[in-house]
Amino acid sequence: MLKWSLLVVVIGITLAIDLVTKHLAEQRLVLGETDKILPFFYLQRTANDGVAFGLLGGNTTIIIIANVVALLVVGAYVAFERRVLLAAIAGGAVVGGSLGNMVQRLSGDGHVTDFLKFPHWPNFNMADVFIDAGIACIFLGLVLEAVRTWRSGHQAPTAP
Repeated sequence: MLKWSLLVVVIGITLAIDLVTKHLAEQRLVLGETDKILPFFYLQRTANDGVAFGLLGGNTTIIIIANVVALLVVGAYVAFERRVLLAAIAGGAVVGGSLGNMVQRLSGDGHVTDFLKFPHWPNFNMADVFIDAGIACIFLGLVLEAVRTWRSGHQAPTAP
């Protein structure tokens, strides 16, 4: 029960952060405008009708179907993952970020607002940050579990 409650909280927090920051970007940045925050970090509002790096641009139906499939896969991961915090936080970040992009895509013209920018890198938003961080945590958790399982099967027997 704790895992699912925490999952819902993390989804709510990530979804709120994503939608609020997109709204602020839409209110305070002109489309295409660039504001230099640090020498290596900018705010630049763009409208993205694709997914990462603009892939599948203009194919909203395919993007939504792929997003639903990904959400089902993450849901299965959360259901089977024994480590409560990992499942809830990583799964919640992925689901919250995915829902943030899906809500904006479905409630508008099929675009999502991207506004974070590093030199020589495509624009992105907080949903993308949460999705990537969640996937990285899931991946690391799976690798650590595989290493632990492998080590437990390859330990030298102890002397009596």
